[in-house]
Amino acid sequence: MPRPVSGPIVGVDVGGTKTQIVASGPGVDIDVIVPSPSWRHGSLFDDVANFDRLSEAVLSAVGRAPTATVIGAHGVDNAGQRQRATALLRDRLPGLVDVVNDAVLLAPAMRRDTAICVIAGTGSIVVGAGPDGAPIAADGHGWLIADDASAPGLARGAVLAVLRAVDRDGAAALRDPLARSLLDALGAHDAVELALRFQADASEDTWGRLAPRVFEALAAGSPLAREVVERATAHLADLVMAVRARGARGRDVIAAGGVMTAQPALAAGLRTAVAARDGALNVTVLDTAPAFGALALAHRLAARSAPKGTS
Repeated sequence: MPRPVSGPIVGVDVGGTKTQIVASGPGVDIDVIVPSPSWRHGSLFDDVANFDRLSEAVLSAVGRAPTATVIGAHGVDNAGQRQRATALLRDRLPGLVDVVNDAVLLAPAMRRDTAICVIAGTGSIVVGAGPDGAPIAADGHGWLIADDASAPGLARGAVLAVLRAVDRDGAAALRDPLARSLLDALGAHDAVELALRFQADASEDTWGRLAPRVFEALAAGSPLAREVVERATAHLADLVMAVRARGARGRDVIAAGGVMTAQPALAAGLRTAVAARDGALNVTVLDTAPAFGALALAHRLAARSAPKGTS
């Protein structure tokens, strides 16, 4: 393990769209946000130079060599990925370095020792910790095939709900506010064009930009939008139950992510869905930036590595 250097403690939250870097120490109080695409080309592991650029972004923001850095990263979803990312960043950053999935940041950000963490944003995933502290995760498999409560997943679910409604009820289904909104967004005249245009421009960003329309339609009384949101929150609640069944500890459920924090209807639906499955669980929406969870973990990392008799 690299020997600690004298410097600030750093926490980093790498999300799908933005990277937040926070640091603390004597005379140090840093909170910087940079767009993730400014340093990440493709997914995190698509280009090894991503790790060079991420390290440069951290050192540029902090201005000096850190004592300890913990990075919570979207796309680091299993032990092998965590080990690889940690090894690559230890080669590029001074001091102590650890990498975790970004969902792991939620519990320390809320000053909890143990919690089941739910993220719904660019992606969606549920992560708990087993008796040995090892993460237990569900979903997070990617916007195209899974992550049903993510922004692109909600858009995919919305289009499918409209298409299934047309299958069932014919063109009358297109009068639903959600259907009208999606037709307008994609410049489509009917269900056939809606399906074609949605698939023709398939990307995480393009689909994700449609997600707010689901909640606008819900506020306008759309039965289809209600169906989409209820299905997404039921999916998340089922994943919470799944990780608990696999050994995840704690009765606190902490929810975060861009969609979760921006859309109260999603958070309310999650509370309802979780309560229906286990009324003893307590659902809380994160009220601080996840990067501060990374900072708390970095302080713990530095404390564990400090020579005995020092603080």
